[in-house]
Amino acid sequence: MSEKFRVSVTIDAEVEKVWRRLVDWRSQSEWMALTQVSATSHGESDSGVGTTIKAFTGIGRFGILDIMRIDVWQPPHFCSVIHEGRWIRGIGEFSLVRIDNEKTRFDWFEEIKGPRIFLLMLKPGILIAVTYSLRKFARTFRH
Repeated sequence: MSEKFRVSVTIDAEVEKVWRRLVDWRSQSEWMALTQVSATSHGESDSGVGTTIKAFTGIGRFGILDIMRIDVWQPPHFCSVIHEGRWIRGIGEFSLVRIDNEKTRFDWFEEIKGPRIFLLMLKPGILIAVTYSLRKFARTFRH
């Protein structure tokens, strides 16, 4: 069984600026709810296909470790990962769409595989947390 998750947010910044901040993997810990992120690279200049990203979401020692590997890298518009962790399997995508020179739409998509009841119970919480996180990310661009 798989479940799809989609969230979009409009950001008041040019697409290139949004991309640079988005793929600064460690800084995602500052805006992604209850999540600490690490990666085998440190930002756009040394990221790309094969980069491994680890995101621990939880409180204290209780939570879930999400291990991802970048499989598509198309700066500054698209990044796709394969979730390879024990509990989270599937795909994830970041897509940036230029609305105009100072506005960008950030589309977040996940297709997660797992037990149906597990996914159905978690989906509302995941969507709330991701919506909150993307809005927080968008606010970091306000002057």
